[in-house]
Amino acid sequence: MESMINGYVESCTRVKSRIDELTRQKDYLKQQGDICTIEELDLDRRIRLLYCEYGQMQEVLFALRSYSRRREQSAET
Repeated sequence: MESMINGYVESCTRVKSRIDELTRQKDYLKQQGDICTIEELDLDRRIRLLYCEYGQMQEVLFALRSYSRRREQSAET
């Protein structure tokens, strides 16, 4: 269970890093006035989807941690 939780934490970190990377790229292109490239790369949609995925991953991570705590508590009693 702990390795599954650690895997989700690592995945969340990677998704958040990718969001930051794409946001920096979008901001740079916007500063350069290159709106066409932003649209061609579909950066707004990709960033939005990653945020949705990140939120879902956080929910799964919360559920896994809650389940793990409940199992530990039941094992102690």
